[in-house]
Amino acid sequence: MLDDKQKRTFIALACKVAWADGVVTEEERASVAAIVSRLGGSPIQPAELDAWLKTGAPPAELSELPPAIGDMFIYEAMKLVEADHDMSDAEMRMIEDLVARVAKKHEGTTVAKIAVVKRPF
Repeated sequence: MLDDKQKRTFIALACKVAWADGVVTEEERASVAAIVSRLGGSPIQPAELDAWLKTGAPPAELSELPPAIGDMFIYEAMKLVEADHDMSDAEMRMIEDLVARVAKKHEGTTVAKIAVVKRPF
């Protein structure tokens, strides 16, 4: 279970992923709302979340989350960038950066080996 600070970080990171290409679509908004719901209650008000999705989220780092939750965030981030069926290069770079952070944390393990596979284009 995440505390309120960790939930804020998770939500802020999700908003940053939604913003990666400079446009937050309705599908991405719905994905962020689903994430908030799955977190079991939000420490932020709806107006604050709306502002984060309109103008950008506050600073947040993957390292602020417990390791297992940070790893799980990669899955949520992938679902989020795929929500509008249009993964931009900026969104893919953000995912690659997140995966690289996870790989570094798991250096020498199978997780790290999987994470460093580069996209073919």
